[in-house]
Amino acid sequence: MPTEADVHEAYGMLMDWATSYQQGEYLQQWRLTDFRIRHWHDRKRFKKWMRRARKRDGKLLSFKVDKALPLYATQLPCTEMGHCYRKDVDVILFLISSTYEKASPPQPEYIVMARSDEGWRFGGGTFPNRPMGETSLILDRKDERRYEPGFEIMK
Repeated sequence: MPTEADVHEAYGMLMDWATSYQQGEYLQQWRLTDFRIRHWHDRKRFKKWMRRARKRDGKLLSFKVDKALPLYATQLPCTEMGHCYRKDVDVILFLISSTYEKASPPQPEYIVMARSDEGWRFGGGTFPNRPMGETSLILDRKDERRYEPGFEIMK
């Protein structure tokens, strides 16, 4: 389970990640994303999603962290498409309140920061305002096998 020191470190990375988005520094934002997500979403694809999100929702005017919760990944719900967080990854869930130039009404959002060999990185969530459609997250091993080239899902 992550410690209080981990929460502070992850919070700092979250702020860097969100500031990169606000400044349109999508390459920097991508670098602050967990390598297990970067594996599936290359720089070009990531940048395209972030630009689209900004065009659709307008600028991220403000955001604040309402709560920080160190958790086990098994405590996080799976996405609407059935993708689940990788169980062997330490995570901290941050609940976010935000406002956008165009998107309304404001919705509660969350971001998961995940510990990796690179330190704390963006590991999924709905902030900023679901830029990738379905919630982006670190795929579990079952999902990774499903999306590897040459893997066929049995019917």
